[in-house]
Amino acid sequence: MQRTDRGVDSLGKVADLVPMDSPLRLFADGQLGSQTFILVGMAQLRHSAGGLTQEWYAKFSGTWGWLAEAQGRYYMTFEAEGAKLPPIGSLSPGAQLQLPNMLGVTKTYTVGEVGSATYVAATGELPFRLVPEGSYRFVDLADGEGNFATIDYGEPGDEPALYIGQQLSLADLHITGGEVGPSREAQVRSSRLACPNCNAPIELHTSETQRAVCAHCNTLLDINAGSLQVLGKLATKAQPRIPLGAKGRFLEGEMTVIGYIGRSAQIEGDWYPFEEYLLYAPNVGFRWLVESDGHWSYVQPVATGAVKFEGGDATYEGVKLRLFQSAQLRVDNVLGEVYWKVQAGEMSRGDDFVAPPAMLSRETSGGEETWSLSTYLKVDEVERAFGKTPLQVRAPIGVAPNQVNPAGNAATPLTLSFLALLLLGIVFAVMAPATQKYQTEVTIHPGQPVASESSDGSNVFFSDPFKLEAGKNVELAFRTNLANNWAYVVASLVNTNTGDVVTADASMEYYSGVEDGESWSEGNQSASKVVSPVPAGDYALRLEMQHGATTGDVPMTVRVRQGVFRGRYLAIALGALGIPFLIIGIYSYSFERKRWTNSSQGPSGAPKTPLTILVGGIVMLLGGIVVILKAFGSSSDD
Repeated sequence: MQRTDRGVDSLGKVADLVPMDSPLRLFADGQLGSQTFILVGMAQLRHSAGGLTQEWYAKFSGTWGWLAEAQGRYYMTFEAEGAKLPPIGSLSPGAQLQLPNMLGVTKTYTVGEVGSATYVAATGELPFRLVPEGSYRFVDLADGEGNFATIDYGEPGDEPALYIGQQLSLADLHITGGEVGPSREAQVRSSRLACPNCNAPIELHTSETQRAVCAHCNTLLDINAGSLQVLGKLATKAQPRIPLGAKGRFLEGEMTVIGYIGRSAQIEGDWYPFEEYLLYAPNVGFRWLVESDGHWSYVQPVATGAVKFEGGDATYEGVKLRLFQSAQLRVDNVLGEVYWKVQAGEMSRGDDFVAPPAMLSRETSGGEETWSLSTYLKVDEVERAFGKTPLQVRAPIGVAPNQVNPAGNAATPLTLSFLALLLLGIVFAVMAPATQKYQTEVTIHPGQPVASESSDGSNVFFSDPFKLEAGKNVELAFRTNLANNWAYVVASLVNTNTGDVVTADASMEYYSGVEDGESWSEGNQSASKVVSPVPAGDYALRLEMQHGATTGDVPMTVRVRQGVFRGRYLAIALGALGIPFLIIGIYSYSFERKRWTNSSQGPSGAPKTPLTILVGGIVMLLGGIVVILKAFGSSSDD
């Protein structure tokens, strides 16, 4: 069957319409942009998977379009001629086509579904002659930016037709007026839905429900035009943690739990169970609440084409999400109602991409590919959402794919602060002038320091005056050739104008020998002291010296410098910052390893953050030092 402009045929009511909850009415007025339209006809179609949709014939001035509604979403499309369309057999979910949008600009569209539908009922005026139970094949596509397209392939042998348009909100359509028919609630009350197996009442919350499970006898029921048919009794009865009918308040408003599906994911040959709760609100549509190992996520649909791929990862709304898991999914049990013809044992393919607290999921089954966005919820958030409703929640086990790393908020700024401080220290070390102000050679004689006018044998030394600048620290450095001996120096900087004195002392000792054929040494032959900045002026250096031997002299080089970089203070600052950094870093690193150990990608699939890079670098550095020390140990053994 092909949609064409062959004139408008008044068909009247071809078959009994299935009552559906919809804000759209026959002969309702609407406005799209600056153009007005009227809904003059409607066709109901049954998807090959069992879902029921409505397509309204929207008559504009000089043209017409189709307004489709499904699961609370609306799409206005118009026929576009001249596009070169591929055969339906060459298309599959995820394939991309170059098609024009409403403005004639070529865009990349992604195939979301390849399927078929059957006309079941119609009313009003339609631009083609509808054949009851006539079917057609179609391909739905979207570009992820609100543009939508459908290729109608009709029946085999028909020429395909392209319809392009946009996904719209009800507010965008400005719908007013129209006929008022009997409500779905009235239809349900008059038919008194009851389980054909046990006669227990069956409550349906939406006209889009296709399958339901009796809570009393666990019988799977097929729903067709308001009647119930027994499909069989399920092997196991579901035990949901949230009672059906419970109302919860989430970020999109209040929603009702109308269905439950127990599913499993096959990972490395084993099946791991998880639970899905179907939420519904007339003004929102369908959403899901998913529980796995005590972790919860709120799930919303994502438009086809809104996700971009690069190197196996996905990007959505500018956020890059890494592939976490790919698995076969299986339906184990069902309770309540669902909007497709679900069956126990039903299989599909699932792929998850994560960037906590978000997780993108792609599910492929048959000719359809759907995307959804999961947002992580804590247990207490789920409990608050349902208020006083008793829930059978359990304590979370392990780390969820999209669970937020508790250290994540602190880890990145702490890592950047650590690196900034380290970089700042390096810059100051490089820029430090370390200007030499004075240097001399002295001799330490045996015995105690004795004041004397002669420097010979006194161990007291006075230098000639030298200038020091203000605002710069002063380093006093001493270097000897001590051998199995010690030396002690008291150094005083004397301001020759004011007589003010700044004093520092330094100790040195160095011992070595051979024991059991092994040489050894300990101590240091040099020392240095840094004092705070002194006022500018002329200074003399006074030294009192002593060494530990009773005979022999010890030569010593003395050097005075200003503007010396104090690595000790940088080390203290890095240490103070490094302790929490190390604690948080190790915790965050461990948290991510636990998350990605459960992934099909393994721990190597974890994203590289500044923290993980730095912690990994530290681990590698320490590992390298250990290897070098072992190598030195082996060479000395040789």
